[in-house]
Amino acid sequence: MKTNLSPQLIQDINENAVLLWFEKSNRYLVTSKINSEFIKLYMNPDESRDSFVVNLHQNFDFDENTANTIYNDITIFLKDVNIDEITNATSNIISTIAPTQYIKQSYKFNDKIVSIRYESEVIKSLVHPQISHHSIENTTEFDVLFDIFKTDDNLHLLENGKHVGSFKTQSFHFLQGKFALQLTNTIHNTEIGNWIATFHASTISNGKESIMIVGDSGNGKSTLSVLLMANGFDILCDDFTPLYEDNLNLFRYPAATSIKKGAFKALKPYLKDIDELKTHTSGPKKVNIKYVPPLVNYESQTSSFPCTKIVYVKYNALEKDSITKVSSDKILETLIPDSWISPKKTHALKFINWFKKIDCYQLNYNNNNFAISKFKDLFKES
Repeated sequence: MKTNLSPQLIQDINENAVLLWFEKSNRYLVTSKINSEFIKLYMNPDESRDSFVVNLHQNFDFDENTANTIYNDITIFLKDVNIDEITNATSNIISTIAPTQYIKQSYKFNDKIVSIRYESEVIKSLVHPQISHHSIENTTEFDVLFDIFKTDDNLHLLENGKHVGSFKTQSFHFLQGKFALQLTNTIHNTEIGNWIATFHASTISNGKESIMIVGDSGNGKSTLSVLLMANGFDILCDDFTPLYEDNLNLFRYPAATSIKKGAFKALKPYLKDIDELKTHTSGPKKVNIKYVPPLVNYESQTSSFPCTKIVYVKYNALEKDSITKVSSDKILETLIPDSWISPKKTHALKFINWFKKIDCYQLNYNNNNFAISKFKDLFKES
């Protein structure tokens, strides 16, 4: 029974932390080395509750009550972590028929023509603003056709008439993520089975390598990306960063960068035409957002770059500007929860080994020039 709950991968990520991967739920958990030792001991098929308690008493000096509590906590933890959380936000509908009334829009990405049929303007607002700069006149010729529509409380995505996914309306961001992945497959001539992960992160490049930017919502990662773009860097991705299995490079996703109302004024000195960009409302809180398209032509840009650095960004007007190297477990705790990582064991191992080579930093800033200069320094270090 216990072996069914065991993590399939247990990997040290630094001197203090261990990363556990559970195949059944495809979940990653960061824990301390001592906790991982307790879990290994618990998972030993020859280890009963009584022997576990004795072991903790003799080798770790725990009293009987504490050792029993640890045993109970591990039991609850392993049961919980083997439950797939994503299914709670995903509809079980596996097939449906697209409506005959729709709003059609065509887009071009390099040599690929993509047509999307949206059921309504509301549905269109979930996807179109991010890729509107790729719009072309509608055409009957295309490489791929997507249908996006709603029935009852479910949002649906079809690709060339085949069901790709259905998602609860309140979890519309899952639809956006699934569409982004399918579009990425199209423009990079690949398929979902070749991606190790797609991270909820922004990524910038200097034309030779890339740096991933992570942070909690509202901490300014997209704003910083636009600032860096205005200072000569290339935005590889905004909020959706795919990692490819063959070369372990981060690949380009050609969406505009979303910035919230609070950043409009701060970015105006760097983007003279920001006032001309349309303001959209997003999500149940009706947040005002502008989408900033890339400053360079998409067709002329390299499709992928290696990445050896991740920066956790935190904007705070009251804190002193600083950049420090941080432990990798801090970055993982931010990176993993909102990201998709392939459920293949080979991909899980590749992801962990890739991440172990990443240098992790935290940037606290309130001065834009300080942040820009520090990213320039990080690129020079490579």
